[in-house]
Amino acid sequence: MDISKAIDIRTAMRASGVIMAYNGTVSDELMVSLADILKTRMEAMDDAKRSRVVFSIFMEGMQNLIWHGRTNQNAPGMVCISQQDGEITVVCGNRIQREESLKLNETLEQLQRADKDTIRQLYREGMSKSNEHQGPGAGLGLLEIARRASHPISFAFMDVDEDHVDFFLAARI
Repeated sequence: MDISKAIDIRTAMRASGVIMAYNGTVSDELMVSLADILKTRMEAMDDAKRSRVVFSIFMEGMQNLIWHGRTNQNAPGMVCISQQDGEITVVCGNRIQREESLKLNETLEQLQRADKDTIRQLYREGMSKSNEHQGPGAGLGLLEIARRASHPISFAFMDVDEDHVDFFLAARI
């Protein structure tokens, strides 16, 4: 990478209030290391409740990256946490199969339109059905993120190739 690009990246991150960013292969060990760093930074915020919410959303996002990143080992995941205008935003991104993105898009659009009571109800229903689901989290990660975020979640899909898209999810607190 040309040094001018590195300077541009740093300038853009500072302008966006980035307090933590990572792009690369995601693993359980990395999640623990990043969680320790985030925990230390959140303790300095002096708002215990908000810190717990940010930490919870971060952990859900990282677990999604680990779980869904296993199908495509060559595609790095990313997490970026920023603070601007009194709000903290957690953005996670990873590469997924294009066909998986179609159903995911539909689910995310429903969550975006749902109010907090509806999200809470969907979460309770998901919890009661969790023993029927195979895989980690019983599909509750997105509901947990939407439930804890103070604004509707936002998301984007970017075309990569015929079979894959990069998926980004953001939650503001």
